[in-house]
Formats: sequence, structure tokens, C-alpha cells
Amino acid sequence: MSDRLTSDGDAAPGLLTWLRADLRRFDLVVATITIAVGGALIAGNTDRFDTGWPEVAAGVGAFGLLALRRHVTPVLLAIALFATVVHVALLDRPTPMIFAALVLLATLCVRLDRRPAILLGAATGALLYGLNLLFTDVAPGDPRAVITLAWTGLAVGVADATRSWRRYRESSEAQVRSAVLAAEAETRQQVSQERLAIARELHDLLAHNLSVMNVQTGAALHLLRADPEHAETALITARDAGRTILDELRELLAVLRDDDADGEPITSLPTVDDLDRLVDTMRAAGLAVTWTETGAPRNLAPAVSLASYRIVQEALTNAAKHGSGTADLRTTWVDDGLDVGVTNPIAGEAGVGGGHGVIGMRERAQANGGRLGVEVVDGQFVVEAWLPAAPEREITA
Repeated sequence: MSDRLTSDGDAAPGLLTWLRADLRRFDLVVATITIAVGGALIAGNTDRFDTGWPEVAAGVGAFGLLALRRHVTPVLLAIALFATVVHVALLDRPTPMIFAALVLLATLCVRLDRRPAILLGAATGALLYGLNLLFTDVAPGDPRAVITLAWTGLAVGVADATRSWRRYRESSEAQVRSAVLAAEAETRQQVSQERLAIARELHDLLAHNLSVMNVQTGAALHLLRADPEHAETALITARDAGRTILDELRELLAVLRDDDADGEPITSLPTVDDLDRLVDTMRAAGLAVTWTETGAPRNLAPAVSLASYRIVQEALTNAAKHGSGTADLRTTWVDDGLDVGVTNPIAGEAGVGGGHGVIGMRERAQANGGRLGVEVVDGQFVVEAWLPAAPEREITA
């Protein structure tokens, strides 16, 4: 029984989809229904007049006009009205062509604005009404004459409703497209801002490390005296190279930071070794953090260590802002790097989205060769990240 109901329910949408796939099919169906209805109405009046080949010819012609109704519609409407006038004037009886004229009128009115459509409908209705009065034996108030006005009004009304629905649909689709484009633009902008922030931090890290290198090589210049000539030449070259790199980095930082010229020295950036202080800070702020650390710590490249700290910081901040006051932090050292997990209950309506914090965490992980996933599981907001360890040959003292 359920299979049959499903099949019957899908029949109508399937038929509409089939018709919309090719508008010529739709037009043929409209032409067939129009001629069938018109023929039935005319056949019901056979007690007043005889029907013959003129009505058949008019029906075939009306079918042809309706099959082509999307092409040069004004011309087809004029042909249908002319044929109607000729048929009624010569034979003094109704014609199937009048129904084609009404459908063509509705088709044309859909494309016009409301005011021109009403004027065209009034002119068509007056023509058909006058035609009945002039060439038939009906009185002005006879239902057979008035019905033409009703049919004309119905055609214009259907056209007006169709036009309004199409414009509403187009407006809704335009609004949806605009919203999607705005969201995509905002996401791209946020990604660019996050990448810029990451670039600033990486350059800060490089500048700090190069500053240390410059200070140490300068000290070594005065301490190493085993081979004065070669040692001094090498160390002077190293110090000069370090100063050149620092100058280039300062210029690049000036471009990245815009007006960030407070004159304060660049301080060292946080690493995974500072997670204990971060956890203490979050606990002091009111977030009940449970931290579990397993495995033997591995060496991480400075940028990866910074990214790990920032990801944990952002995840705990999100838990404090959007959670219910508790969070579980897991840091697991594995052979190829560090696994980080932060889980917190969701407070109220929340879900996985493209928020700025999520974008930033994902960008940090991907920029350092890692990965990050965010999901909601049983009312818990879960952040899982993996960041790679540096090969031993790349780690320096």
C-alpha cells in the first residue's frame, strides 16, 4: 500500500518535470486541452446550429496557433481574432478559434505590465462582445454575449497571477543568489584576514629567531679567537646577513601591519609548552577545563607549535562563549605529530557552521600541513586536529 501511495504522489511532479523539460510538449498539451474543452462547449449547443467542416477547420487552425503560441504571440493573437470575426460574421455561430484567442491573450498578457495587459484584455473583450451583438441574434444582456467578457477577464486574471508569481519567484531566487554571494564574499574575506594574521605571526616568529641569531653571532665574534682572520670574516658575514634579513622582514612586517608601529620589541610567541598557562587562564575566566595529556612529547617546528597553541586557544574560547561552562582538552603525542581534541556541551541552538573561529583554526592547521575537523556529536561540539612533527634532521638546538 505504501509503495502505491508513493508512486501516485510522485506521478504529478514527474509529469510536470517531463513537461517543463521541453516547453513544446507543454504547449501541445495546452493546445489539446483547449481544443477539447472548446469543442465540448460548442457541441453542447448543437440544438441551436449545425456544425460542420468550418468548425473542424477552425479547430485544426486553433491547435496550430496554440502549438506555436510562444513565437510572435501578438501576430498569432491577431490571426485568431480575425479568424473569429470572419467565422462568426459569415456563419453566425461560435468557433473553436475564440478559445485559441483567449489562450493567446493570456500568453501575451503575461509578458506585459499590468496596465497594458488590462487595456489589451478590455479591447479584446469589447471586440468579442460587439461581435456577438452584431452578427448573432443575442441581446446585450444575453448570457451568451456576457460570457465572452467573463472569459476575457478570466484570461487576463490568470495572466496577471502568473506574472506576479513569476516575478515573486525571480525576486526570491535573486535574493537567495545575493545572500549566497554575500556569504561567499564574507568567507573569502575572513579567510584572507586569517591568512594575513597567520602570516604576521609567522613573520614575528622569524624576526624573533633571527634577532636571537644576530645577537649570538655578535657575541661569538668577540669570544671565538681560535682562527681570528677566518672566524671574524665568517662571523661578520653572518651578522651582516642577519641584519639584512631583519631589515627585509621589518619592511614586510610594515606592509602587513599597516599602522602597527608602536615601537615595542617583538616578543616570543606562545607554543604548546604554554598550554598549561592557557588552561589556567581559561579556568580563572570561569571555564571548567579538564586536560588530559598522553604520549611522549615530540619536536614540533616553531610554526606548528604556534598553530597548535592557537587552535587550542580558539577552541577553548569558543567553548567559553557558546558552551555550557565545561570543556575537555586532550593532547595526544603520536609518532607523526600531535593530536588535539576539544569537546564541550552545546548551550542552546548551535551547530557546525562556517564561523570565523572555525575558519581560523582550519586555516592554521592546513597552512602547517595538518588537518582539522569540526562536528556535533550527541549534543557535544567536537574539534579534532592533527599537526605534524618535524623530522629530526630539521630540528636545531
